[in-house]
Amino acid sequence: MYACIKIGGKQFCVSEGDRIEIPLKAKVGEEIEITPLGFHNGKEFITEKEKLEKILVKCNVVEKKKGEKIYSFKKKAKTGYKRGIGYRDILCVVEISKITDKSKER
Repeated sequence: MYACIKIGGKQFCVSEGDRIEIPLKAKVGEEIEITPLGFHNGKEFITEKEKLEKILVKCNVVEKKKGEKIYSFKKKAKTGYKRGIGYRDILCVVEISKITDKSKER
C-alpha cells in the first residue's frame, strides 16, 4: 500500500515508515496531514477525487538539516568580472507514520 503525495512543491510515492527530505517550514515534532494525489491499495490505483478525500497520509517532522550546497559562478571574459553565489536549502526530514483509508472503516 502506497500513496503519491505533493508536498514542498515536489511529488513523492511513499509508504508507511518512509523518510523523505523536503524544503518545508515546519517545526520538529509537528504532525502534518496530506490528502494524496493517488493511492494504491494492493489491488487498484485510485485517482478519483471523491475517494481520495477519504484517504489521509500522516507525517511527522523528525529533524531539520541543511541540504547540499548549490554554487553558481558568473564570469565575463577579458573584463575581470567574477561573481560566485552559494546557497543551501534548509530541509525537513519527514517520516510517514500512517496512511489511513476511511472508506474501509464502515
